[in-house]
Amino acid sequence: MRVLWITKGLGPGGAEHLLVAAARAHGASADAFECAYVLSFKDHLAGDLEAAGVKTQCLSLRRTDWRWPARLVALVRSGDYDVIHVHSPLPGSIARLAARSMRSGRPRIVATEHNRWRTHRLPTRLLNRLTSRWNDVTVAVTAEVAASVRGAAQKHVQIVRHGIEVDRVALLTDQRSAVRAELGLGANEFVVGTVANFRPQKDYPNLLAAARVLADRDVAVRFVAVGQGPDEAEIRVLRDELGLADRVVLTGYRADAVRVMAGCDTFVIASQWEGLPVAVMEALALGLPVVATDVGGMAEELTNEVDALLVPPRNAEALAAAIERVATDDSLRASLAAASVRRSADFDVRRSVKFYEEAYRASDHALATASPAPDPARSSSPSSPSSSASRSAPRARPPASDIDIRPAGAEDRDDVLSLLGRSLGADADDP
Repeated sequence: MRVLWITKGLGPGGAEHLLVAAARAHGASADAFECAYVLSFKDHLAGDLEAAGVKTQCLSLRRTDWRWPARLVALVRSGDYDVIHVHSPLPGSIARLAARSMRSGRPRIVATEHNRWRTHRLPTRLLNRLTSRWNDVTVAVTAEVAASVRGAAQKHVQIVRHGIEVDRVALLTDQRSAVRAELGLGANEFVVGTVANFRPQKDYPNLLAAARVLADRDVAVRFVAVGQGPDEAEIRVLRDELGLADRVVLTGYRADAVRVMAGCDTFVIASQWEGLPVAVMEALALGLPVVATDVGGMAEELTNEVDALLVPPRNAEALAAAIERVATDDSLRASLAAASVRRSADFDVRRSVKFYEEAYRASDHALATASPAPDPARSSSPSSPSSSASRSAPRARPPASDIDIRPAGAEDRDDVLSLLGRSLGADADDP
């Protein structure tokens, strides 16, 4: 079986790391995997995929290349693939249109939704909704993401807990001393680590505000943050303005981000919204106590005071108080560390890989009997754990007559290219 993965980029983000872990776990299968991606400057993990046996292909020849949709269409139509597995909404929509246009040998379409639909640009959401009806399998990484799906795909969306290479990550615990020496951290200093790109979603201002609160209380902690992104310069200025240069180490991009985490005493993430961050799974595998905001997949998978300390988003005081508890309470820290190790087994990538290998071959009957996702109309707030519990039949689709669909002509070229550019958001991405 030939499978083509399609994604926006292969940068150092969570979804991209999930692909690498899945590629290694798929390694023993007889299936042949390829991966096509759009953003040429987001190729950090292409080598890792190649090493795992996945052939990669960039659809763009330069940073801004409006011909990538045509190349993707040609690849889908001529690649003789059995399955197209899409991981990004805009390239996924183009791939679905290409597959739909095939008269014979049409590949099976599997789609994984990694983020809430409302976090995408409006043109992307509309195109995703129109084309996702052609999915054979639709997967969401959390119940909150599933609840955000709209249109025909909502009826059969399935929630699948993704995972990491737990054993491989756990082996890095012996790097603690080496990491601390590299970063100039004392052997006995209490170090709080985070791995998150510099974007509004990750709410670094909230994390830095919490660090300032702890400094004002004379709590002896230091922070190490690994990441890159469009807000990096702004966050560095804010750190210095808050007088935290000696307390907060901003490493920038590190290919060995997980290894850096192994040098820390606890893991923190201050996001305003989330799916299920790979960094949280990795922290669990490393046996680190977790302090996180009570949003998205973290609210669904973790239990406050049991296997993590969860705090409201955008609340620096609560975040600081939770970090202080872990730093000063040896018993709590040991309990949370042990809980992390226990929970890490739940996030073994082999579980999700088994699901996908079956989904690539599943019958339509199996899809028809899948449990529906939560009805967003009955969900509570996006960050509420109770929102993942409600289940309901999907809402009716609007009649086709409500949608004006016509063939695009030559006169529409500029509008189409503009829509694709704004949907992909390449102008806002950082190298």
